[in-house]
Amino acid sequence: MKIYNYNPMSTQRGIAPALLPPNPVWRSYVGGRELRRFRSLPGINDDHFPEDWLASTVRARNGEHAQNQHEGLSLVARNGVPQLLTDCLQAEPDFWFGPGGHPTTAGKTLGVLWKLLDSSVRLQFQAHPSAEFARAHLNSNAGKTECWYILATRGEGCVYLGFQRPPTREAWARMIREQRVDEMLACFEKIPVRPGDCYVVPAGTPHAIGAGVFMVELMEPTDWVVRCETVTAGLALTPEACFMGLGLEACLDIFDYRVYSIDEVRKQFQQAPRLLAKSDSFTGEEIIGETWRNFFRLHRLRGEGDAAIDE
Repeated sequence: MKIYNYNPMSTQRGIAPALLPPNPVWRSYVGGRELRRFRSLPGINDDHFPEDWLASTVRARNGEHAQNQHEGLSLVARNGVPQLLTDCLQAEPDFWFGPGGHPTTAGKTLGVLWKLLDSSVRLQFQAHPSAEFARAHLNSNAGKTECWYILATRGEGCVYLGFQRPPTREAWARMIREQRVDEMLACFEKIPVRPGDCYVVPAGTPHAIGAGVFMVELMEPTDWVVRCETVTAGLALTPEACFMGLGLEACLDIFDYRVYSIDEVRKQFQQAPRLLAKSDSFTGEEIIGETWRNFFRLHRLRGEGDAAIDE
């Protein structure tokens, strides 16, 4: 993978490539077979490395399962020497973003994290905190509104998004404490997805990614998550891993308990591509709508041959 950075010393329109090696991250669930195939990497079996964090400035919160102290942070090859991308951005913000382009020297990080995610199993039911909750309870300046762009599915793919049959706060707490997974499942309906679909998942929205879904996932730059199921892929999770160190009672405030029919989910959360440019050789589309541009943007270019791209 390459990212392209502003280079004031370059003679080629200020663009220079920087190589990013794969950045697999341990997760409690299993997958990754299709991701590695997509990346032309070895490994034909699913395992606990189902995600590849791209141009990441975020550390993974893996506790006792952490692979190393920098897990989650991307490396970048500079003059053949691997360096942490975070160090590069802090040391040379003008080189990467243009003069005054980004306040990395003020201790801030990139405003988005994006991943390749390939799950062979249904992920745990979960929700993510808003930026307001994160500032109040987690000493963090970002929550985790996210977005899913579906690349492929293993057979018929689905996601779970919003409560179609919402429980009360008290009933949801009981399901989690007593691990009544069948009752959790009964609060949702499967929402079929196919390649090219895109859904925004606002902070607080209960959700799960279905088995066999391979996607690009964009999100605010954190690894905050409330997991409602304490066992996944045969692995028991600690309360710290499930409730961000806050305990269940505090985390119950994160969930949106409103009812969302499947039609409402598609109307509110599914993104409709907007055509930006078209020629004989390519089409350019904006995937994520204006409502969510403060969180992230996503464009799709398709075609072959020469293409004139204004940006």
